[in-house]
Amino acid sequence: MELSVEGFAEDLVKYLEALYTAREWLIKRSRDVLTLCRKAIATCMRGDTGSSEHVNVLVRVFKEYREFAKAYPELYFSNFYRSIESEYVEAVELCYAIKEGGLLPYKSLDVAPASFILGLLDVIGELKRHSLRLIERGSYEESLKVFNIAESVFNQVEELAFAENIIPGLKRKLDIYRKVLDNWKELLIDIISREKLRKVLEGTKTSRKVAEDGMMDG
Repeated sequence: MELSVEGFAEDLVKYLEALYTAREWLIKRSRDVLTLCRKAIATCMRGDTGSSEHVNVLVRVFKEYREFAKAYPELYFSNFYRSIESEYVEAVELCYAIKEGGLLPYKSLDVAPASFILGLLDVIGELKRHSLRLIERGSYEESLKVFNIAESVFNQVEELAFAENIIPGLKRKLDIYRKVLDNWKELLIDIISREKLRKVLEGTKTSRKVAEDGMMDG
């Protein structure tokens, strides 16, 4: 029995060339997606009026990016694509958390579970930055609310820790952000306690001055 092995190379060459071209397009387009992610995060943190438009543009561009990748399974399921997808999740969820005080449902983003989970954990780091900026402005209660959102995110993701063997990097990120939250909490307790003490001391000082003025008037 003769086996025919002729003809397969030509078909593979065509497919691999198309795959290579698609990969180059994804790499180039990923720079645009990442730039839009950074702009969305920056404008949301500043509270710019145009921040919603930046998020809308990001969502539109990423949808195009995702649909293109889906046509090439080797690219769609690659670590490279998943890393971009995680960045997208981080940006969109962060902006929603800052504006709405909550999170977008997983299914509404149409992303892979691993990308969603890892992107969500990275939101914690950005929320800490936002919280510290609020402290600088004297918005202590708002800063505490941001911490509570971050802690809630972590607690929910921690319930999925059993999946660490099928989600590369999950355990490492859980360990990192557990420490981030612990340090952040200590900082908030220290700062808010000092602020409360300062107000008490100022109140005592004011009361004493009023009493002294009253004695002088008498």
